[in-house]
Amino acid sequence: MGKRKRYTPEEKSKILREVLEDGKTISDVADKYEIHPNCIFNWRKQLLEEGKQTFRIKRPDISRKADERRIAALEEKIRQKDEVIAELAEELLVLKKKNHGLR
Repeated sequence: MGKRKRYTPEEKSKILREVLEDGKTISDVADKYEIHPNCIFNWRKQLLEEGKQTFRIKRPDISRKADERRIAALEEKIRQKDEVIAELAEELLVLKKKNHGLR
């Protein structure tokens, strides 16, 4: 039994290009490089599965800016809430002083 050949990523890419870009059949390319067609099918599947990650990459500068805007908006809401609480506490204190003198 012969030793199994290991293909580099560059070799796999070259072989897959013949199938995907040049339109050659998998069996023709497999015969040319003396490899089993399932290897090419598996490489193609791996390429397509891992290729999905390329489109999922978030652009950090955009997401960071969006986060900063969201944080600023939330901080503004907290500031407004604190102002309302302070006003209500002051009004409550004034009312308590007025009502305390009526007893």
